[in-house]
Amino acid sequence: MKFARRLLVKNYRNTDDPQVRTRYGLSAGIFGIISNTLLCAFKLVVGILGHSVTLIADAVNNLSDAGSSVVTLIGFKLAAIPPDKKHPFGHARYEYITGLIVSMVILFIGILLLKSSIEKCITPEQVTVSVYTYVVLGVAILIKLFQMFLYLDFSKAINSGALKASAADSRNDVIATSVVLVSAIVIDVAGINIDGYAGIAVSLFIIISSVFMLKESMSPILGEKPDEELVEKIRNKILSYDGVIGIHDLVVHNYGAKQLFVIAHVEVPDDIDLNKTHDLIDNIEHDFREEMNVRLNLHPDPVDVNNALLSELKLKAETTLKKLNENISIHDFRMVSGPTHTNLVFDAVLPFESKLSISDIQTALEEDFENEDVKYYFVIDIDRQMT
Repeated sequence: MKFARRLLVKNYRNTDDPQVRTRYGLSAGIFGIISNTLLCAFKLVVGILGHSVTLIADAVNNLSDAGSSVVTLIGFKLAAIPPDKKHPFGHARYEYITGLIVSMVILFIGILLLKSSIEKCITPEQVTVSVYTYVVLGVAILIKLFQMFLYLDFSKAINSGALKASAADSRNDVIATSVVLVSAIVIDVAGINIDGYAGIAVSLFIIISSVFMLKESMSPILGEKPDEELVEKIRNKILSYDGVIGIHDLVVHNYGAKQLFVIAHVEVPDDIDLNKTHDLIDNIEHDFREEMNVRLNLHPDPVDVNNALLSELKLKAETTLKKLNENISIHDFRMVSGPTHTNLVFDAVLPFESKLSISDIQTALEEDFENEDVKYYFVIDIDRQMT
């Protein structure tokens, strides 16, 4: 599909440019409007002349696809609106909303098709199959295949959920139209009217597919876990700077494609001058903005790297917690000494699926530390893995 990108999208390789991303969406939307409108018109004429409810329903489905393409076009236009006073994080999430609307339209069409197909089974009507029926259905399948590959290629190029939903819809249409074609062949050759039953099969497939598409479209709107590859890339890049010895509390906020806002705590040696630490943080944030188009907000956490006892106690605590769950990590580990006991204070980061409580963790630590010369108490805050 590289030729389609080159033909329809100026500077198609520069997908990091918001204007190029918008061109991808607009090109896909305009192509969908034109092709689906033509398919709808041809199928409607042949379906009405042949009294085929399946073909008419397929035509209406194409009309809904044209409407979905209009929604996609509008969505990309709205997503390209720059940030303003009321929406400082931009409008890129309009694209997610577009995908949701397209999925809902597909579900609605599937339900209508199911209703009309059931009625057709109850009161069957004579269906006429002509050469025009085969021509229209064959051309429709080819066009829908081209649509599917184009939308899928464009969605991968710009990582677009809305275009991915459109590609899935085109795939559904290929299957639906293929069923209509098989139905026409059976009616024409065997003389068995399966028009209504074929319509039921098509509608059920469309309904089930749309439910999955709805779920996928809603996920980024609700706020889903960021891509692990992206998280690892961010983490490794931050750790690559001299002076950074650790990172935790990494949170990625996604306000749409190319609209990432990242918050993280970076561990730095506590014996480094504060001005140098501030300079380091500024450089990291600037590099992320320039190189990855990511708005990064870092919080420095000073770490006592010269206290051997503190390092030993932290390692022992980590080893204990790994026995409970190998995915547990700890940070902000510090020691507050007193005449009768010493408090070990830290945050424990647990996976979301973990059912461990603070009491469980304290009990395990108390058992492992009970033979120490010093009496240790544990002051623990529970965090959850956000990435």
